[in-house]
Amino acid sequence: MDSECSRPAGIAFLMSSITITYTVYPPTETVLPDELPTSRTIEVAVNASQDSGSSYYGGLHEALAEARNQIGIDLTIWRDAVGKLELSKESKKGKMDEEEESDGEGDEE
Repeated sequence: MDSECSRPAGIAFLMSSITITYTVYPPTETVLPDELPTSRTIEVAVNASQDSGSSYYGGLHEALAEARNQIGIDLTIWRDAVGKLELSKESKKGKMDEEEESDGEGDEE
């Protein structure tokens, strides 16, 4: 079977990349982390030879793992920022509930 495309002799490299863009919409009360904007684009190069399918898929696998790790790091920072806000809300709510219970204890005679 003849192909209309031909590759030059030697190793040809496929230079492509994985690009991921995301935007985080944290609650308005969240203290925003200085090191991380709410919108970000991550681009990871896929470095692999076109001569071998396994080489390409190996490079693709590595690039996906790197992109996933970068997003994981970013989302962990956001989780911690939002989590601190949620913890402060819970502790305030817990204190208010305790105060209401202690105010109501003497009225039940």
